[in-house]
Amino acid sequence: MARIGAFCVASWLAAAILYFGQHSPAMIVLSGVVVLGGFDLLRP
Repeated sequence: MARIGAFCVASWLAAAILYFGQHSPAMIVLSGVVVLGGFDLLRP
């Protein structure tokens, strides 16, 4: 359950980075890294 919660937090954090970063290329890359890190939390 904690992994799913961490994944949700990582997803929302990536969305917040995109929203507040005003779609700059660096922020798009950073949000991608955050999302991929969230996917890594779901692996057993």
